[in-house]
Amino acid sequence: MFVKSVLGALCLLALSLTVQAEEGTGPQVGKPVPNLIGRTLDDQPYLLKKDLGSPKVINFFAVSCKPCRVEMPELAKYERRFKGVKFISVHALDENPAIVAKFVKSLKDAPSNIILTEGGLEESFNYVGLPHTIVLDSNNIVVMNLVGYTEDNMLDLASQLEKMVK
Repeated sequence: MFVKSVLGALCLLALSLTVQAEEGTGPQVGKPVPNLIGRTLDDQPYLLKKDLGSPKVINFFAVSCKPCRVEMPELAKYERRFKGVKFISVHALDENPAIVAKFVKSLKDAPSNIILTEGGLEESFNYVGLPHTIVLDSNNIVVMNLVGYTEDNMLDLASQLEKMVK
């Protein structure tokens, strides 16, 4: 009986460890996303926990990130294609708003919702590099994480969004 109890406990422990998100891969799929607090480029407050009711794509970027410069116009194209999905680009580092605004204007296109933060998001959102993209359902439950910018990631994102807006 004791051996069965120990084996059962070990199986539960192993299962719980495999369910946790790997370090740097984003918040755990199937769980609520951490809250995000920031300000829009026009200095309005933004709280993710109060932004419910529609699926979202949250993309973390920085003005110094070269792949972000390529990815953001593609995200803007998806924003027009998937009208029921809210796209939010979050500047992941503490930066002067004028510099972020200048960066966004320098792009050929960008998502319409830009959020500024004071940085320090890597730990709470469990990412290690930029860009990092998170897909949320309408209740802010994590559906997907995309690490970095690749053509495959963009195709995976489109496929996921097609399923969500049907």
